[in-house]
Amino acid sequence: MGAMTSLTAADGHRLAAYVAEPKGAPKGGVVVIQEIFGVNGHIKAVTDGFAADGYYAVAPALFDRVQPNVDLGYSPDDIAKGRDIRGKMAWDTVLQDCAVALALAASAGRVGCTGYCYGGGVTWKMATSLPGLTASVGYYGGPWDELKAEAPKAACLLHFGALDKMIPTSLADEMKAKHPGITTHVYDADHGFNCDQRATYNATAAVIARRRTLAFFEALL
Repeated sequence: MGAMTSLTAADGHRLAAYVAEPKGAPKGGVVVIQEIFGVNGHIKAVTDGFAADGYYAVAPALFDRVQPNVDLGYSPDDIAKGRDIRGKMAWDTVLQDCAVALALAASAGRVGCTGYCYGGGVTWKMATSLPGLTASVGYYGGPWDELKAEAPKAACLLHFGALDKMIPTSLADEMKAKHPGITTHVYDADHGFNCDQRATYNATAAVIARRRTLAFFEALL
């Protein structure tokens, strides 16, 4: 459904982005933020899914700053490669790249964002830092030690997995206590439960979380 395009950030950096357009008039825009595996087949499928549900969807290739065309799978070697690239990222340039994706999505109206794992943390950072964002949805994101004190300016929904050893569910209560206006949900699922290409995929949790995400966007965009 979608296609790759090129965006230019405020500092002149050119990055790739996967863009999927709805068939009819868009309900709004959605920025889809990758995991540590780049804009791979799964992220493209997620982006296509939001377009099928009526949104103009944009998935910026954030890792282009460090290494262009990152498209990883989910093997231990891929995880190690993705973590290495993630460690070389800087928030200021990440936000520049998110901002240009947000600007493109805004051509369709109000904009929401959603992200997974690494992208879940990025969506929170977007909500605290970028003007023009209406709604933010994070799936099992982080790193919360860096982010949890920052107050979001956009409406936020966070999904957590009860079996997730990397992102403990205690954070759901902690984040809600720090930021009472946000919405949190916990599922009987592991980290990565939304990705049908991972061993930790949980179809029930993924469907319920997606329904809640779409309802959140429907109400706000």
